[in-house]
Amino acid sequence: MRKLERFFDGYGQYVARKPFFFILVPALLTIVSTYGFLSFSTQDDIWDIYAPTNGLSRVEEAGIKRFEYASGSHHHRMQILVSKKNRGNILTNEALDEVSQAHKFVADNITAWDGNHQIAYKNLCGIYCNDSNAAVLAFLQATLNDTARSSFKLTFPNAEALQKKIFVGYSLGDLKLEKGYVTEAKMVILHYMVDTSLPNGKQLAVDFETKVRNFFASMTDISHHIKYSVLSRTRELEEQRAITITSLPFLGLTIIVLTAFMLVTLVRFPLYTSQHWQSIVGVLSPGMALWTTTGLLWGLGYPFSNILTVVPFLVVTIGIDDAFLILAGWRQSTKGESLEVRLGQSVAISGASVTVTSVTDVACFATGLFSNMPVVQLFCLYTTVALAIDFVYQMTFFTALVGVFVRKQVDIEKELTKTETKIEKTKEEEGSSSSSFGSLLTFVPTISQEAHTRNILEVFIDFLHTSIAKVIVVLAFFAHISICLALVSNVNTDFDMENLYLEDSPLTDISRRMQNFVLGEAFVVNFGVYPMPDFDNAEIREKFEEMVKKLETMPDYGAGKENTNLWTREYSNAVAFWGDTEDFWHKEDMVSNYREYGMDEKYITMANDTNGDEIIDGFFFTITYHNFSNFLQVESFLEDRREILKNYSSYFTVHSHHPFEKVPTESAASAPFNFISTSVSAVVLMSLLVLVFVMNFEAIISVVVSIVSICLGIVVYLHLWNVNLDAVSLISMLMSIGFSVDYSAHVCYHYFAHVHIDEQLWRSHNYAETRDRLLSTFRGVAWPVMQSGLSTILGMFPLMFVRAYVVAVFWKTVILVGILGMLHALVLLPVIFILTHDVKLLFRRKRTVAPSSHCMELAS
Repeated sequence: MRKLERFFDGYGQYVARKPFFFILVPALLTIVSTYGFLSFSTQDDIWDIYAPTNGLSRVEEAGIKRFEYASGSHHHRMQILVSKKNRGNILTNEALDEVSQAHKFVADNITAWDGNHQIAYKNLCGIYCNDSNAAVLAFLQATLNDTARSSFKLTFPNAEALQKKIFVGYSLGDLKLEKGYVTEAKMVILHYMVDTSLPNGKQLAVDFETKVRNFFASMTDISHHIKYSVLSRTRELEEQRAITITSLPFLGLTIIVLTAFMLVTLVRFPLYTSQHWQSIVGVLSPGMALWTTTGLLWGLGYPFSNILTVVPFLVVTIGIDDAFLILAGWRQSTKGESLEVRLGQSVAISGASVTVTSVTDVACFATGLFSNMPVVQLFCLYTTVALAIDFVYQMTFFTALVGVFVRKQVDIEKELTKTETKIEKTKEEEGSSSSSFGSLLTFVPTISQEAHTRNILEVFIDFLHTSIAKVIVVLAFFAHISICLALVSNVNTDFDMENLYLEDSPLTDISRRMQNFVLGEAFVVNFGVYPMPDFDNAEIREKFEEMVKKLETMPDYGAGKENTNLWTREYSNAVAFWGDTEDFWHKEDMVSNYREYGMDEKYITMANDTNGDEIIDGFFFTITYHNFSNFLQVESFLEDRREILKNYSSYFTVHSHHPFEKVPTESAASAPFNFISTSVSAVVLMSLLVLVFVMNFEAIISVVVSIVSICLGIVVYLHLWNVNLDAVSLISMLMSIGFSVDYSAHVCYHYFAHVHIDEQLWRSHNYAETRDRLLSTFRGVAWPVMQSGLSTILGMFPLMFVRAYVVAVFWKTVILVGILGMLHALVLLPVIFILTHDVKLLFRRKRTVAPSSHCMELAS
């Protein structure tokens, strides 16, 4: 017996002597942790938690924040997507009249309550008050009447009204263009903003949005032709929370299914040996661990996020796996011994294996704490703590209750040992039971020397030793690896915003339409310039213009200067008109000239110089790009754009940003790196842990081969199952590493830790050592491993009714890991052990034959 097993043997006996201490302490910790629920908070801002912490987009976004109009950092935005119910052209007088009346009602009649007063919208809209929806709608109506396009020209994204430029890139979508003019549009977008920097600004935003949403919902019901859809950050959060609200009730169904599975699979004959009460506690223990974890982390100030919805399912399934092993250890303990001895034996048998897998699971998820994705860090934090606490509760609370529940069984068995007759009768009953139904459920066969009395397990092990079995398994493994290597390069890292909502959520269609509109027609990038360049220098002005031309003519996505809004060009036109280029660019004169020409001050920021004069200290401009079809193209475009700005960084400090570049573009781009780095770290860590617990390099190689094979399969087969490698699936794939370790670690630990005592046995037979060791290993863990895999798969079936991508990724991953994990642990690893042993025998025979030949030569 190894040191770890001796420790658990003594520990198990101590638990048997003082069970109520080990029951009471976890129960009290669970109750006390409830206090942390009072500090409950949430973090569901997808634009933050899904963005890499070291991403350049965070820096670029911060660089734009000083320009409030461009960033809207202190404003709450609501967008109303207006379209025909038949998805037809909305640029008709009838449709625009109805939309105008709806907007007029909102602007004139809907107010917001700040806790003391009702405030009209004109006092809420902040710096966006000058951007009137009414002006855009009036312009669109005017273009319909000006068929000659003499005064109004509807081009995109910049239109023209009375020789004045009007930006409509945020207001029209799903366009049809003819000769550069918009002839049809299937979507009009209204914008409403609330200045949250006002007193009680957040309360104003909530109240105003609630009224706006109710109004447009009623307008959609009343209108015969027009549909109004509201999009806002608040609604995004609500729809994400709907996933949690929809999923959590299925946790109860999962618990019922798993409890029923445990009850059925733990049936034994005679019935007093069945483990029904233990199966119920096996589900209760991880539930307590979840309760303690949430209370502890909420009490420490860590928020809850919707992505954590799957954590309870994960912890319950893993906790039940440990319960199966502990109960299997009890079944293998020596009947007739005292409760202390038997519980010590059962904990010695299972405790080491549970410790190995628990430590590897915790360590695997702990590697995710170093990820650069906040959502991955948060998920791994909750999972790591929950699994660690679950391990403690399994080895204390659950083990102690097992000792309490089996007291009756131990008393019955002691009575049966009083007379020799009862003992013989008991042996006959157990022998007949184990050869039929019991052997299938427990995988504890009676070793027979005659071939006709061999049970299923022995037949299976003998089959694995045959040449045909070895060839089939090896060929299947290499076919699996070949398919994965051939397809892994095709794995898609694209990310869709609609994946963050329920499939039947109304926001799914809204998000898809907005995403298609932004990518295809109006990808408006804000460029913030700070500090102000020295435009008094003609060379600097030329360099700036050269940079802008490169930006607006980027291949495939740029459309020239018509898609650029840049005040310096308007200012240059004014300078050229007046013909005096000397004074117009002096920083002291630019502000007065800027205002004299009536130019929009939203593009600039001002400050006072050392002399107290007001000067322009920074500005922003926009360029509208188009023709993107997915975020992979945005990623490539983003890299090219950054390269252009980098080339001019010695002249200007320019930050460029679009919200879709932080999430989902940069988060999707970082997913492969996160997965590879985390996977490599996890594999190295798993190898070290296996070495510590098993002390065998052959075990390390076997576990690493299994982990790499399973993880590679998960990535490729999820790709074939319509799952991309994105920020959401990254979490599930990280989880797959932890799961894949469990199955292989159980088998490897038992195989290498329980070597047959009789060394002469395997020396006298070709495969006696591997046969006996595999038989011992399969007796101990084969059925618990199958129970774990099957229970995990069964526990995922309720989640299939939750139609959400983030949930589907989870249950698809778990099912794949369960299937691949069992196949690797129960088929591939045994064949690897057998082949390794065959190679050892081959070298041993060569060493034996070589000396014999040499001796014969000497004798001759």
